[in-house]
Amino acid sequence: MPKILVTNDDGIYSNGIRAAVKAISNLGEVYVVAPLFQRSASGRAMTLHRPIRAKLVDVPGAKIAYGVDGTPTDSVIFAIARFGDFDLAVSGINLGENLSTEITVSGTASAAIEAATHGIPSIAVSLEVAWGKTLGEGEGIDFSVASYFLKRTAHALLGRGLPDGVDMLNVNVPSDATPETEITITRLARKRYCPTVEERIDPRGYSYYWIVGRKTETFEPGTDAYALKVERKVSVTPINIDMTASVDFEELRRILLGKT
Repeated sequence: MPKILVTNDDGIYSNGIRAAVKAISNLGEVYVVAPLFQRSASGRAMTLHRPIRAKLVDVPGAKIAYGVDGTPTDSVIFAIARFGDFDLAVSGINLGENLSTEITVSGTASAAIEAATHGIPSIAVSLEVAWGKTLGEGEGIDFSVASYFLKRTAHALLGRGLPDGVDMLNVNVPSDATPETEITITRLARKRYCPTVEERIDPRGYSYYWIVGRKTETFEPGTDAYALKVERKVSVTPINIDMTASVDFEELRRILLGKT
């Protein structure tokens, strides 16, 4: 029976991770390891300056589930050290989409990337929701359609694997999707947010700062953001964790050495 790891960055008590477990529980033996608390936008951060602690948590449908007081990446490392190799890793279902090259900021996508570095085929799956609901536990959110596409994708990967050169899939499901919504294969958009710093003054007169971002509203056709935001399709982006640019190395060498 396949061993499947489920993790996320919204925390082990998120309804999204429980929906993910329910969706794939009949595909294999499901192990859950996820942060105890919300760790969105943690990227591939790893806890090295202190020990991490783990707590057994009851997650229906899971063989065993641990919440760790660390990051999504910590969770994947803990799972592999504790339970050995896995046939598939699933990160999600995330509250809010994860689009563009900024998936390297996403704890959801980064957990899948971490699993992929260990040779585990991985899926990061995110559901578009209103901004105000992205930092909660998913109360009142319908995960049924996202669960349908997750199960469909997981079943395909367990049966056929990923193509050569693909380490993980980044899946984004529109909030208004139905099981009949079209799936489209996309590339990453260049940018989703234009971040800046907003200065404010506390009651004692000291400055403090929020990192805020203005959303990009124009997207290039063929990208994940265009598929989700304009076409209202389920976006599936194949990701290769080797970020080496596909360039002529000799040309770059000539540029660096000043040769013509």
